[in-house]
This record gives sequence, structure tokens and C-alpha cells, in this order.
Amino acid sequence: MTPTVAFACRQCGRPVERPFPSAAPPARCAACGTPPQLDAAAVVEGAIASCPLCRCPMLYRQRDFNQKVGLAVVVVAAVLAPFTWYVSLGVAALIDALLYRLSGEVVVCYRTKCRAHVRGLAPGPKVGPFDLSIHDYYRMLARREEQGLDGPDPSAGPPLDSMSHH
Repeated sequence: MTPTVAFACRQCGRPVERPFPSAAPPARCAACGTPPQLDAAAVVEGAIASCPLCRCPMLYRQRDFNQKVGLAVVVVAAVLAPFTWYVSLGVAALIDALLYRLSGEVVVCYRTKCRAHVRGLAPGPKVGPFDLSIHDYYRMLARREEQGLDGPDPSAGPPLDSMSHH
């Protein structure tokens, strides 16, 4: 599998997916022509260590499970449930579990405005599972940016750093 990075174009918001890292410069957005700036230094010793799009050091890993497929399996099972004496719900749970186990991992940027997804590269040593407190911290930063304020809210406590995420 060729490593890729998927993100929303900073200019038009359309989804973009590009090979990463690549010796060739990344192609422009097909919708608006904006060239993405991807940082090859985000890969350290073959593992993703920071976001290639925004350079944020805070990343998390999760299963690359297509939630629409999982939801479709559950909906079909629920519709069939009365006709199968509800056995279809158990079968759906088994299918969902199997699909989840077979899915690979994706590394995601915590920054609310970025949310880049990196596939096909190993997560770096500081990339851990999703942490709600770090997610909330970056949501708070995004709200402050929208309000024209810079940096974290001093009353919110000390800012998180990459060492707190293992």
C-alpha cells in the first residue's frame, strides 16, 4: 500500500488525497488549483511523527474502519431482525467485529482545522490512541482563533505537549 495523506483543501475545503512522502511535488487541488504544502520531515525513521500538512506534533491513531459500511450492516440487520428472530443482529455484530479487526490503522492530526489522515505509514513513538482531553484542548484553541484570540486560555491550565501523549 502506497502511503497517502488525506485532508481538506485549505482554499476550497474539498477532500484531497496525495501520495506521501513523494519525491515529486504534490499535485494541485483538482477543484481550485491550490498546491498543498506537505512537509516530508514529518516522517522520521519511516514513521509519522508530526502532521505533514500543519506540522502539529499531536497525532493519534485509530482503526481505519469505514463507519458507513458498519452502519449499513447494522441497519440491514435491524430491518431483517423481525424476520430472522433477531439472529441477524448477532450476525451483524460478528460481521462488524470482523471488518474492524481486518481494517488497518490511520494516523489523524488533532488540530480541528487540519484533521489530516495519514495511511500506510507506521505511527511514531509518541502517537497514541485518541485522547478526549487533547481533542478538547485543540477544539478550545480553534474557538479562540475564530474569536481572534491567540494561544490557549490562561484559565484552562497548562498547554499539553507531545510528551503527555503516549
